[in-house]
Amino acid sequence: MVRRVAHRLHSLLTRKNSMNHGLMISLAFIALSGCATVQIPADRLESSESSMRSAEELGASSVPNARLHLELAKDQTLLAKKMAAEGDSRALLVLARAEADAELALGLAREVSVHGEAVRAAEDLKAVRARGTP
Repeated sequence: MVRRVAHRLHSLLTRKNSMNHGLMISLAFIALSGCATVQIPADRLESSESSMRSAEELGASSVPNARLHLELAKDQTLLAKKMAAEGDSRALLVLARAEADAELALGLAREVSVHGEAVRAAEDLKAVRARGTP
């Protein structure tokens, strides 16, 4: 496609038609700029992927709400990469949504983990009190 646009532009420019010259250059620039990719900052991508890994390590796949948000984060990260490759500037917004879902999955997994620890601590305290009183 780029080759066709360049060839067409060249043929039009060789005619030396000054009125069409500026128009054709503008159209060629617009056509070629649509083929560009969007750069996703590596730190943002790494942050999102790191949150997803942490959530998986904390057992997010066994917590229904966390699993849902973890899957959303994975899907949105893949979509953001695809959109960036296609030059869609909304890729950064989709990645931000993926980061938010990854963080939420991590938070939900932590909540279940901390709740389990709190329940065990309360049971241990109850057992200690039961042994300590005559």
